[in-house]
This record gives sequence, C-alpha cells and structure tokens, in this order.
Amino acid sequence: MKRLLLPLGLLVGSTWLLGWLGLAFNALTLLLLLVLGLACGLLLQHSRKLQRQTTLLLKALANQDVSFRLPQQPELQSLWQQVQQQLMHSRQQAEARAQYLNALLTQLEVAVLEFDQHNRLLQANPAAERLLGSQLLEQTRQGLCEDSPGALPLLWQKLQQPEALQKGELLWQSEGGQDRLAFSLVQSQLLGQPRKLLTLQSIQQQLLAQEVRAYQQLTRILTHEIANSINPMVSLAQSSLTLLPVAGSVLDAESHADLQLATTTIARRGEHLSQFIAAFKTLSTPVQAELAAVSLADSLARVQRLLQQELAGIELCTLMPTELPPLWLDPALLEQVLINLLKNAAEALQATSQPRIECQAHYQHPHWLLDIADNGPGITASAAEQLFVPFFTTKASGSGIGLSLARALMQAQGGELRYLPRSEGACFRLRLN
Repeated sequence: MKRLLLPLGLLVGSTWLLGWLGLAFNALTLLLLLVLGLACGLLLQHSRKLQRQTTLLLKALANQDVSFRLPQQPELQSLWQQVQQQLMHSRQQAEARAQYLNALLTQLEVAVLEFDQHNRLLQANPAAERLLGSQLLEQTRQGLCEDSPGALPLLWQKLQQPEALQKGELLWQSEGGQDRLAFSLVQSQLLGQPRKLLTLQSIQQQLLAQEVRAYQQLTRILTHEIANSINPMVSLAQSSLTLLPVAGSVLDAESHADLQLATTTIARRGEHLSQFIAAFKTLSTPVQAELAAVSLADSLARVQRLLQQELAGIELCTLMPTELPPLWLDPALLEQVLINLLKNAAEALQATSQPRIECQAHYQHPHWLLDIADNGPGITASAAEQLFVPFFTTKASGSGIGLSLARALMQAQGGELRYLPRSEGACFRLRLN
C-alpha cells in the first residue's frame, strides 16, 4: 500500500491544481481518474513483483539451486518443479558418467596422461604410476623439458610436435631394463584451453611372446623334417652292420674295419642327432602353468640344496626381504628356471678364483624382482643380443635351448626373464607377479 500512496497523492494534487486553475471537473471525472491511478499503481506493483521473482528464478537456475520455491504461483511452481527434476536428473547423470569414466581409467592397464600447453601433467591414472614409477611421475607433474631425468625427454620430444595425432613406439629405458612402449598422442582443445592426451602401453611382453611362438613354430618344422631324414638313416646304418660279411671273405681286414667304423659312426651320430632333436621339441611345446601361492625364499633354498654338487666351492649370498609376500607362480616351472640360471652361473665361474653367486629379491613398483648375478667373466655385447635365441650358445657342449626355454617358462607364468649388462660378471633378472 505504501507504493500506492505516491501515485494517489500525485493524482489528488493534480486534480486540486486543475480545479484551482479554474478547469471544470465533475465528480465522475474525478472518480475515474482516481480508479485509473489506482489501477496503474497495482500494475506497477505486480510488474515489479514479477521482475523480482524472475530475477530470483534466474539466479536459482544459474546456481542450480533446487530449493527455490514459488508458493504464490502454482502454475509457475509446477513448471519449476519439472525444471528442478530435470536439473537433478542431469546432475545425477553427469556424476554417474564421471564416476564411470574415473573407474574405467583406474582399471585400464594403459597409462593415460593429460598435459597442458606448457607440458605440465594435469592428471594421470594409476597405470601411469605403475609404468613410469612415482618418482618420474612426480617429475612429470613439475613439467617436462629437454633436461628432464631418465627417459622423460623422449616424452618431451613427442609433446613438442605440432601434429594433432601421433602414434608409434618408444624404446624406454628404466631401472628394470629396456622396454618397448606403444604411444598415442592427441592434441585438442578443452573449454578453449589446449590439452594433450598421451597414452602409453608396454608391448615388450607381447613382442617376446610373439617371438617365442615364432621360434616354437620354426622348431616344430625343423625337428619334424630333420627327424624324417635321420630316423631312416640310423635304421639303415644299423641294418648294414648286421649285413656286413665276415672280414676276409669279401673285403680284407683293413677295408672291413674301415667300413664297419664308418657304418657305426653313422649310426651313433644319427642316434645323437635324434636325442638332440628330442630335446629341441621342448621348445615347440606350449607350456601350461598351474599357478599357486609360492614362497620365493623356499623355492630358491630347495634348488640350492638340489644343486649342492654343482655349487660346491662357490660362495652363495641370498638376500630376501622379510616383507616378501607369497607370489602367484607355478612352483615346478619356477624351480626349473632357477635350476637353469644357477647351473649356468656355476659353469661360468669354473675359472674364477673366488667364485660368488648373489640372489637378491627386491620390490620395484608394481613387481617383485629376483636378480641372480655372478662375478665371472661376463657376457660380450654381441653374445648378449642373442642370449635368448634358440640354439645359440657360448659353451662348447651347450644345446642353446636353456635360456630360451627359461624365458618361455617365465612368460607362461605371466613373468619375464631379462639379462642385465654389468661391468663385472653376468646378471639375470626375473620379474615375478
């Protein structure tokens, strides 16, 4: 009512002024003017009220305030309730979608990293920490540059490229050895800000598994074809020995002896080749692992007791942390790998004055590692490149299948066998689950 006093006062004052000036107004005209002024005041008040409610409504929409009410406007209140339900539904959908994407990124084995235009890491999923390690990941958050530690300059070089999409492979050097990573880099805009999305995935295990399968297929073909030729040859040589006439009846004693020696040599070498091929067949047979919780310390102790004779005179140093948990491995396959590595180390130490073998387990996120190292003459760089190639050996009496088979056995358990070059001696590393 206070807002009506001003227009009514103005109307009464104007009427009095006009009457004072001598203008003729009758009572009806005055009444109409009063009613008109009152209506204008009511319209003005209603307009200001609607404006105020509209302002509050728009603020509630802007702030997504679902508690706002319009008690005096039932129609608007009904519409506002529909808007509130839609806002709540949209918010729930957005939260559910965000939670789903976050859970998806958490479970991915692919490392996902988001960078800004200055190559600073904005966010990364847990797989990125497992792949790079917490120390390198923290360095990445501070920003990548040409002088970043470790292999991070490789990522910096890729982030510097202007292409919107890049794909390829990286040779990644870490404390655990050399790895091969598949990478994908996408550059785009997010709310007007440049963003770089980088994905990294280790493909070393897949490449090694593919290499093992290729060796197995090649071995199956070779052993099959060679065995088909050797077996008849051995059989014929053995039959020829029984068909040889008595010395002096057809051939003189010297010629008879030469022929017998040649036939016997062919038969004996053929038998050795057959045994050799039978050993190679182990490479062509896929390994089925039966995983169980295994104590690494107990398995290593059993193998060392088994090889007491081979390890005699060698200083054994075993370093196992007290917090080492049971590992998910095949106990029989693991012991076969350990036997192979310890026997190789013992053979390499035959000419060493103070032979020593060290077995040390340690944790490197996210795996447990076992290093078996000796202080022998070591392995040349050229030989190290072919250590796991089937049939390659540096020993005069070796078959060249021990390390190849050991690596295949580790891969069957979800692990890995690597050679680590050192300034003194040789070191083989087992990556365990």
